[in-house]
Amino acid sequence: MTRQDAGTARGRLPETRHRRQGMQQGRRRVLQQMGLGVAGAALAGVGLGARAQGGAGVDFPARTVRIVMPYAAGGTGDVVARMVADGLAKAWGKAVVVDNRPGAGGMIGADMVAKAEPDGYTLLFALTGLVQAPLLYSKANYNAVRDFAPISELATSNLALVVQPDVPAANVKQLIDYIRKLGKPLPYGSYGLGSSGHLQMEVFGRNARVELTHVPYKGEGPLVNDLLGGQLPAGVVAAVTARTHARAGKLKVVAVAGQSRSPLLPEVPTFQEAGVPGLERQGWLGLFAPAATPRAVVDKVSADVNRVLANPELHTRLVDLGIIVKGSSPAAFADVVKVEQTYWAEAIRASNIRLD
Repeated sequence: MTRQDAGTARGRLPETRHRRQGMQQGRRRVLQQMGLGVAGAALAGVGLGARAQGGAGVDFPARTVRIVMPYAAGGTGDVVARMVADGLAKAWGKAVVVDNRPGAGGMIGADMVAKAEPDGYTLLFALTGLVQAPLLYSKANYNAVRDFAPISELATSNLALVVQPDVPAANVKQLIDYIRKLGKPLPYGSYGLGSSGHLQMEVFGRNARVELTHVPYKGEGPLVNDLLGGQLPAGVVAAVTARTHARAGKLKVVAVAGQSRSPLLPEVPTFQEAGVPGLERQGWLGLFAPAATPRAVVDKVSADVNRVLANPELHTRLVDLGIIVKGSSPAAFADVVKVEQTYWAEAIRASNIRLD
């Protein structure tokens, strides 16, 4: 800036100040005529700010939205995440991309979202493991209740215990007898440390009094590859995955977790029906944002994703995958997350499961 420019700028300051003072005085006169004083002016400012924030939520999104999937591509959860992303992209007219960030039972991807800018443009597609995994470590990077804003509980599903065809067991009792005769722990796979499959099988081993060895994978896809390839005798997978490979004669389904049988596997009993209680929790799939995301944005995404789930074509496709479509409000899903955290904290304590 030249000296002349600086002088000109300095010369404008009194004029600008006088103009600003005049505008403030004019605003006060208008407010007084309306019966508002200084406090009324402050409240009016708050109202304008609130409307502006609400407007930002209504206008959301203005650019690409990223949904972080904290497990490897290829599993049932990943398929559902991509269906939801496609539905939102059509509804918003903006790109919605699924970003797979597997590892540590989903904790790597979840921690990334917890630390992301809370503007709604980075979301988390999570499974029950979001709540379970941090409870297994003395120093976890995030807390499922504190660090996320629940958007919607999208659906629930059953997990199934499957074994290779050459394992001489077609039901839970036969599997227990087989493991005891082995004289060594039976290896089984899950889609990650601290995942639902991992915890449920640890509960199964304790309640059935059999020895097991956990083999963690970075998602269902790699796990299924090793099951079909003969590298692993048993594993916990989604009900639809179990049905697909059972029909092809490549795997046998022993039992399903949950309070009731899977609609995809009506002939397969639950663990409780088979005499081993403690595996009655139903898995869930949900959408989250970072905790400080504006409520207007959270509410809009929740309403939009619930409309996507109500689409008849998408609904049918999800049912075919063994997914029980739900959809919920942020408040209702927040209650679910709190209950799940309390339940799994006690289950993990009772089973004495620690990963550090």
